[in-house]
Amino acid sequence: MKRNQIILGFVISLGMAMLATVPFIRRWDAFEWNDIVLRGIYSFLTSLILWFGNLWLIYSDAFKRIIRSNIWRGVIIIFGVAILTNIICDYLLPLIFEKLAFTAAFPRIKRPVFLFSKCLFQSMMYYAILFVQQATEEKRKSQLELQQLKQAQMEAKILSLKEQLSPHFLFNTLNTLSTLTQEKEAQNFIQEMAKVYRYLLQYQEKNAATLKEELLFLDSYWYILKTRFEDSVSLSVEIPDKLMETAIPPLTLQMLIENVIKHNVANDSKPLAIKIYTDGKSIIVENSYQPQLNAVDTTGSGLKNIAQRYNLLFEKTIEINKDKDIFQVKLPIINQ
Repeated sequence: MKRNQIILGFVISLGMAMLATVPFIRRWDAFEWNDIVLRGIYSFLTSLILWFGNLWLIYSDAFKRIIRSNIWRGVIIIFGVAILTNIICDYLLPLIFEKLAFTAAFPRIKRPVFLFSKCLFQSMMYYAILFVQQATEEKRKSQLELQQLKQAQMEAKILSLKEQLSPHFLFNTLNTLSTLTQEKEAQNFIQEMAKVYRYLLQYQEKNAATLKEELLFLDSYWYILKTRFEDSVSLSVEIPDKLMETAIPPLTLQMLIENVIKHNVANDSKPLAIKIYTDGKSIIVENSYQPQLNAVDTTGSGLKNIAQRYNLLFEKTIEINKDKDIFQVKLPIINQ
């Protein structure tokens, strides 16, 4: 419920109250002044209840979960609010006015069908105004989220390509390639490199990949890292087959592995262990926490990008845990 909608409700209700008193003012001699004032208050309250009844139900998440059809939800809101308002304002309010001695006999219109029709028409009008406002807000929100998602995807692509195409990466890759003496090993290395770049090109414009596709890509990426680091790094993947078709933003696992390699010590005397497994609710990427003495400067852009894409794509949040022994990132399982 936004401030401008609250203000608009009061303004509209005040306008309806002024209109409702016009016929009584023109017949000033037939009514007491307090009856005219009470008629204005009555019309103001009627309009206000109709407005806020529609407003509350239109934006109620609980009501949306109960009634999923937009058409039926609209019909129930319009008629329900009109019936309730009719009972409160056209029957209870006059009795209250008379009971409190504000007037001897409140000036009623002796046509119940007309009274209900008036409430129904106002309820329908208010629903239409609020529905258009909500649709406009949702459209604007969707456009903003789409723009943010495109930006996040572009940033993810840039972050990944920056690592892959940086002089440092290319130097290490070519240096590793030059040390391979057997032709078969060189061929395998080049093939895995080709798979890595093929995946980058294939998924650069897509919002999501399956976990199976991401793990196949990770196999190729890990082959390159393993050739470079040998026994200094290890990777364990324990994911059940039933989760292979769940969704994940492309390059998520690669970015997390790259982050681990970049910020931790990995050598023969202190191997770096990485595990990917599940607790049933999340895909967990975990590594032994052994930060470099001269830590690489970072803004945390990789983790921020992953968190942003999960939020925009799936409205989920990732969880980051760290203690003296492990660093852990939990990625929510997304069922397609």
